[in-house]
Amino acid sequence: MNSYEYLLSDINNIKGIGTKTSKLFKKKNINTIFDLLWSLPRDTIDRTNLVKINELQIGKLQTITINVRKYNFPRIRNLPNRVLCDDDTGKLECVFFNSYEGYIKKILPLGSVVTISGKINYYKNKYQITNPTHVSSDINSIKNSIIVLADADLDKTINILINSFTGNAGQSCVSTSRLLVDIKIKEMVEKLPLTVESMNKMKATELSEEQTLELAKLMLETRIKDTNNTFTDQSIKDVLIPQRKEDKGFGLWEVFNRVQENIIEGNFEYNTIGGKSRQARVIKNFKQDMKVNSKMFEQALEFVA
Repeated sequence: MNSYEYLLSDINNIKGIGTKTSKLFKKKNINTIFDLLWSLPRDTIDRTNLVKINELQIGKLQTITINVRKYNFPRIRNLPNRVLCDDDTGKLECVFFNSYEGYIKKILPLGSVVTISGKINYYKNKYQITNPTHVSSDINSIKNSIIVLADADLDKTINILINSFTGNAGQSCVSTSRLLVDIKIKEMVEKLPLTVESMNKMKATELSEEQTLELAKLMLETRIKDTNNTFTDQSIKDVLIPQRKEDKGFGLWEVFNRVQENIIEGNFEYNTIGGKSRQARVIKNFKQDMKVNSKMFEQALEFVA
């Protein structure tokens, strides 16, 4: 199998992805190894920044090293299991829903020092992390972690799977300065730092209403290029409708994401050469998807301040 055939092969060819897992990916139009590697990130999670309990910020996803002090396993069904932890600045509670005692004792041994990551809440005068997303007893595994890419197009389960299985597709992170890659995807992986850098620049750029409309028009033109179809003012309004709350606003990153999603998902109408109104179709062909996505990304970068 040559490099091209490998990238076009079914996602089942990745070690660890079976029939059931494959179905989850395919619900999100991730059918091939190429699709998986080019599920571009919409946000970043940096777990290299360790903080103390007294430095925690409610609502943020943060990483912290704590001492495991006490278990609280209620005997009443449907109540969460809790683990009381602390550091030299305060106390924190790890809350687990739908987790067995054995599992909790395994990842958070009593008396151990562990590093955890999760969204910070505050309840009854204590900081809390519900269902920690990352737990490790090796602090170096956190410090050496590369920035984790989180794709908001995918639900929580798919996010976790993507972070896991991308490694089996050819990437193995050994430190923040080194990335081992299969020769088959070397060129793609080399583009990742540039992609993240571009994403950060886009996040720092605000658009005027005029620029927002201009970008939407350019991206629509890319979608219907090489056809005799035309888009209307309503088409522009349609693609600017946010499908999720984090895509609201006039930031370049937010505008790009909502226009991109609506165009790929076919959430707009256009006029045929005969003047008839038609609903756009979802782009399912990955070659067309990548071609359109790449061009739209380039167009958005032209608006970076």
